[in-house]
Amino acid sequence: MKKHAPSTHNQQIIVAKYIVEHGTINRYDADQIGVCHLAARIRELKNKGFVFNWIDQIVLDPHGIEHKGVRRYWFNKPAMTQKQITKLNKLLGKS
Repeated sequence: MKKHAPSTHNQQIIVAKYIVEHGTINRYDADQIGVCHLAARIRELKNKGFVFNWIDQIVLDPHGIEHKGVRRYWFNKPAMTQKQITKLNKLLGKS
Protein backbone atom coordinates (compact mmCIF):
# COMPACT_ATOMS: atom_id res chain seq x y z
CA MET A 1 0.00 0.00 0.00
CA LYS A 2 1.36 3.41 -0.99
CA LYS A 3 1.39 6.15 1.59
CA HIS A 4 0.79 9.67 0.32
CA ALA A 5 1.71 12.93 1.99
CA PRO A 6 -1.16 15.18 3.05
CA SER A 7 -2.00 18.13 0.79
CA THR A 8 0.02 21.31 1.21
CA HIS A 9 -2.94 22.97 2.95
CA ASN A 10 -3.23 20.09 5.41
CA GLN A 11 0.53 20.23 5.98
CA GLN A 12 0.21 23.95 6.79
CA ILE A 13 -2.41 23.08 9.41
CA ILE A 14 -0.19 20.31 10.82
CA VAL A 15 2.76 22.74 11.07
CA ALA A 16 0.66 25.46 12.73
CA LYS A 17 -0.81 23.00 15.25
CA TYR A 18 2.64 21.59 16.04
CA ILE A 19 4.05 25.06 16.68
CA VAL A 20 1.11 26.00 18.92
CA GLU A 21 1.40 22.73 20.89
CA HIS A 22 5.21 22.50 21.08
CA GLY A 23 6.34 26.13 20.71
CA THR A 24 8.73 25.60 17.79
CA ILE A 25 9.45 23.35 14.81
CA ASN A 26 12.48 22.41 12.70
CA ARG A 27 12.83 20.20 9.64
CA TYR A 28 13.42 17.04 11.67
CA ASP A 29 10.31 17.66 13.76
CA ALA A 30 8.41 18.20 10.50
CA ASP A 31 9.73 14.94 9.04
CA GLN A 32 8.46 13.05 12.09
CA ILE A 33 4.93 14.41 11.65
CA GLY A 34 4.77 13.78 7.90
CA VAL A 35 5.38 17.30 6.64
CA CYS A 36 7.45 17.66 3.46
CA HIS A 37 9.57 20.74 2.73
CA LEU A 38 9.07 22.67 5.96
CA ALA A 39 10.57 25.88 4.56
CA ALA A 40 7.95 25.89 1.79
CA ARG A 41 5.13 25.37 4.30
CA ILE A 42 6.47 28.25 6.44
CA ARG A 43 6.70 30.48 3.35
CA GLU A 44 3.10 29.63 2.45
CA LEU A 45 1.97 30.48 5.98
CA LYS A 46 3.93 33.75 5.83
CA ASN A 47 2.20 34.54 2.53
CA LYS A 48 -1.12 34.08 4.37
CA GLY A 49 -0.03 36.81 6.78
CA PHE A 50 1.36 34.86 9.73
CA VAL A 51 4.51 36.24 11.36
CA PHE A 52 7.41 33.98 12.36
CA ASN A 53 10.69 34.26 14.20
CA TRP A 54 13.50 31.82 13.62
CA ILE A 55 16.98 30.83 14.71
CA ASP A 56 19.58 28.67 12.99
CA GLN A 57 20.91 25.86 15.17
CA ILE A 58 23.35 22.98 15.13
CA VAL A 59 21.21 19.83 15.32
CA LEU A 60 21.83 16.08 15.36
CA ASP A 61 19.68 14.22 12.84
CA PRO A 62 18.03 10.87 13.68
CA HIS A 63 21.25 9.11 12.61
CA GLY A 64 23.41 11.16 14.97
CA ILE A 65 24.95 13.29 12.20
CA GLU A 66 25.48 16.94 13.08
CA HIS A 67 23.98 19.59 10.79
CA LYS A 68 24.70 23.31 11.05
CA GLY A 69 22.18 25.98 10.15
CA VAL A 70 19.00 24.00 10.80
CA ARG A 71 16.28 26.60 11.10
CA ARG A 72 13.83 26.45 14.01
CA TYR A 73 10.61 28.46 13.56
CA TRP A 74 7.94 29.81 15.90
CA PHE A 75 5.03 32.22 15.63
CA ASN A 76 5.82 35.81 16.58
CA LYS A 77 2.40 36.43 18.12
CA PRO A 78 3.32 39.83 19.64
CA ALA A 79 3.98 41.09 16.09
CA MET A 80 0.67 39.74 14.78
CA THR A 81 -2.50 41.80 14.57
CA GLN A 82 -5.75 40.59 16.10
CA LYS A 83 -6.94 39.84 12.56
CA GLN A 84 -3.90 37.60 11.96
CA ILE A 85 -4.41 35.80 15.28
CA THR A 86 -8.09 35.27 14.45
CA LYS A 87 -7.04 33.89 11.05
CA LEU A 88 -4.56 31.55 12.78
CA ASN A 89 -7.25 30.34 15.18
CA LYS A 90 -9.55 29.69 12.23
CA LEU A 91 -6.79 27.70 10.48
CA LEU A 92 -6.41 25.67 13.67
CA GLY A 93 -10.16 25.05 13.84
CA LYS A 94 -10.61 27.25 16.91
CA SER A 95 -13.07 29.75 15.40
